[in-house]
Amino acid sequence: MAILVCGLSHKTVPLPILEQLAFAPDTLPKALAQLMDHEEIHEGVILSTCNRTEIYTSVHRFHPAVQAVRRFLSDVTGVAQDRIADGLYTHYDDAAARHLFNVASGTDSMVVGESEILGQVRESFRIAKSEGTARRMLDALFQRALRVGKRARTETEISRHVVSLPQAAARAAAELSGGLSGRAVLVVGAGRMGELAARAARDNGADNVVIANRTFEKGEKLARAFGGRAIGIEALPDELHRADVVICVTSSSETVIDRATLASATSNRKLVAIDIAVPRDIDPSARDLPTLELRDMDDLRSLVELGAERRRAELPKVQDIVEGEVEDFCAWERSLALGPAIEDLREWAERIRTAEVAKIVRRGDLGDDERAAVDRMTRDLVNKLLHRPMTQMRDLVRGKDGQVYLEAFQEIFGLGGSGGGESEAPESSR
Repeated sequence: MAILVCGLSHKTVPLPILEQLAFAPDTLPKALAQLMDHEEIHEGVILSTCNRTEIYTSVHRFHPAVQAVRRFLSDVTGVAQDRIADGLYTHYDDAAARHLFNVASGTDSMVVGESEILGQVRESFRIAKSEGTARRMLDALFQRALRVGKRARTETEISRHVVSLPQAAARAAAELSGGLSGRAVLVVGAGRMGELAARAARDNGADNVVIANRTFEKGEKLARAFGGRAIGIEALPDELHRADVVICVTSSSETVIDRATLASATSNRKLVAIDIAVPRDIDPSARDLPTLELRDMDDLRSLVELGAERRRAELPKVQDIVEGEVEDFCAWERSLALGPAIEDLREWAERIRTAEVAKIVRRGDLGDDERAAVDRMTRDLVNKLLHRPMTQMRDLVRGKDGQVYLEAFQEIFGLGGSGGGESEAPESSR
């Protein structure tokens, strides 16, 4: 049994396709059941975030399993297989473990070191465990990935500086307004970035958060999570008169807040406005309004880049953690493969022993006590002869060349195993 991951991310496909391939948390149980309907798949975990959709599986054969995952993604999402194949990356066995460990560590994220991904990995694993699709192999893989992610964040400084635009926005807002405690903070947008902006504002001291969104129900759900309140986008002009800070994060292709609205809202009071939307939500011509402090992505870039430089300096330390954990996990994985081989060896030796004992017994010149003594003596002899090679093999397969030793062991004794192309590793992964 080997591990295969097939995925698509912001690095490999356009956002509109990635959005179609996303799985909401409440759809994962049904999706996992559909994934397990493919006989090529033995275990499965689906990791779906705003930046990636990845299918982790345990399989016997690489190519049929990749085809099965493609079919699954196409059937469930309605995206044609050829559009999936163009951006699909695959990682197999040790490369799959390495990829997941990097994902959990935050080194594969759009913003290096971001902290949200570890919780998303944990939740995806929890759902798969509850659905019974993450068993021995993927259970061990994801348990270790969570450990790697935690080690990366506690043993290095990969996540100890500003790691996202919403965090940078909240920090800038706090500096410009003299702190967010007691300030009325208005977040425009209730998507993933809106959630991160609201959380960052709260982490920076905000205790009065209002969510404005085109879909009121979605905004209300987010507002409840942060103990705030929600308004519809049509109420935005009035709310700006009460806000001290506004953070804009919508995906609108048009201006959400125009100059005239801001001029009215700031006619006799100061307003701090942070716009991290692309395209911008706030009319940039409003920057010259005397009581408006307006900042956009360009203004925050230096703050974000400063954190990025510090985090990049931590990457070698994180990679040392990842590589050590990959080596340990692969050693454990090889030890699993050795178990059946040792069992086959014991059965082979036992067949020879019992056949030879039977020859002596058939001569008929041994009493019951003598037959028992011969049986006991030959059993002890076989155990002693097998003890050393089995002990050494357990040590050898955990080493860097463990797979070579395992295959040699199987070949020497003519044992079964995963050879003969059953786990046919790919020539390369994208």
